[in-house]
Amino acid sequence: MAGVNSSDLTTSLEELSKTDRNAVTVKKTRGSSELGKEEFLQLLVCQLSNQDPLNPQSDTEFISQLAQFSSLEQMSNLNTAFANSSAYSLVGKDVIIQPSESAEIRGTVDYVEIRNGKAYLSVNGESYSVDDLVQVMDSYYAIQDYLPSVDEQTVIFDHEDPSSAGIRLNLGSNGYEATSVVVAVNGNYISSEYLQFSDGMLKISPEAFKDLPTGSYYLAFYFNDPYGTSVVDKVKVDVLNGDNVGKEVPQEPEESEKTEEPDTEVDTEN
Repeated sequence: MAGVNSSDLTTSLEELSKTDRNAVTVKKTRGSSELGKEEFLQLLVCQLSNQDPLNPQSDTEFISQLAQFSSLEQMSNLNTAFANSSAYSLVGKDVIIQPSESAEIRGTVDYVEIRNGKAYLSVNGESYSVDDLVQVMDSYYAIQDYLPSVDEQTVIFDHEDPSSAGIRLNLGSNGYEATSVVVAVNGNYISSEYLQFSDGMLKISPEAFKDLPTGSYYLAFYFNDPYGTSVVDKVKVDVLNGDNVGKEVPQEPEESEKTEEPDTEVDTEN
């Protein structure tokens, strides 16, 4: 014991105590609420290593536990394979991704890749885990918000006090925009000289309605977007003659009955 004093012993014991406390802390933070095949195998090995020599478990019990382990592993592999196969079917689909603590991303799945046995989706040039997928949409349903549309409204035209009608148009977005629109009323196309588009508002000259008898009519709008969107039941025109309005509601003729007139398309590009 020569050369060893109490201060050396004290320091060594303190360091040892610190090391033990750190080790205990690490063990406490490694816990998991999930019991996978790795944890199952560790429990089985621990059970084999620590069984009672005077009362060992029988071979049948071990075989049963090994069978359970094998079944667990196969189910885990099957679930992974099924999830990856399902991910491949998402290519070309419109999806919504919700990464943790981030705003949702909406876009089309360009491709799927498997990394470390897990599927990742490429959306808008970025890669996201399939676990962050929250919604898959039909292609046409997904683009409905991008197609041209018309606000629902009623326009009043009075033969005794004619005035222009203003119609709010949404020309679409995200590559589904329209660059022109054709307008028809009572089966006849309105000449482009009576139409003027600016800042999302289509103005229709009163000249377009001067030959209409009193009554109620629906304006039909035909856009040149990629899907050829048509809107025929949103804007109603009530034609008056003073205080009188007709009761008849003319029916919109079939497409084949319409007679196309020249210069009916209004350019919506500013």
